[in-house]
Amino acid sequence: MALSADDKRTLEENGYLLVPGLVAPDRARAALAAINASLGRNGLPPDALPRMEALTFCPELVNDAAILDLYRATPLVQLAEAALGAGRVREPRDAQIALRFPTPGADRVLPRPHIDGLPRALNGVAAGTLYHFTALAAVFLSDVGEPFAGNFTVWPGSHRALAAHFASNDALGTLAGPGATFPPVALPEPPRQLIARAGDALLAHYLLVHGVSPNLGPQIRYAVFFRLFHDEHDPAAISALGDLWRSWPGLR
Repeated sequence: MALSADDKRTLEENGYLLVPGLVAPDRARAALAAINASLGRNGLPPDALPRMEALTFCPELVNDAAILDLYRATPLVQLAEAALGAGRVREPRDAQIALRFPTPGADRVLPRPHIDGLPRALNGVAAGTLYHFTALAAVFLSDVGEPFAGNFTVWPGSHRALAAHFASNDALGTLAGPGATFPPVALPEPPRQLIARAGDALLAHYLLVHGVSPNLGPQIRYAVFFRLFHDEHDPAAISALGDLWRSWPGLR
């Protein structure tokens, strides 16, 4: 799979690319069946929900073949390598199973913007550190056909704004230091709730600011996320956050 000129322009300008129907229906159904079977067996203990929302639902499935095959047995591999370099992407060893349950009557308020890997009480990232990676990939396993249905929500162009900020500011101190808050960066565009169908796939820059909208619809939103690392990714190289396409040879 190659990136077209339009694909590259979309990634460069918006920080993400949504590819319709990239994952075959049988792959998506197999993953969905595994997740629903887990929910049926194990249920959802109320006291475990905050941690599952922060980390993953169905933790026993994060390295199950039905889940990992959404990446390693589909064109999502070729999409990632077209952007990050052929043979240069470490194969994910686990995934995040992200469910958003209906919340009838919730306010139609969009989420706070964030990037992944900041130290938080429930996500396992130690204070004073930053769990950064190269790209975020996702496969949607259910249709999200309207706003406020648990949509993955993005701030287009925010990756460029953050990279420009971190080129001249201490990223670790800003994001992971005592009392850290989201950096004081003007985001160039308003948030966009993504409309997707089961089998659609997403590739996004690590610095793309994102969140998830409330789910006011009747159905659970199912998605699986993969954190992707270029094979030269250095977890200690925080300064690399200011070099936007350092590990993206397909876009340089």
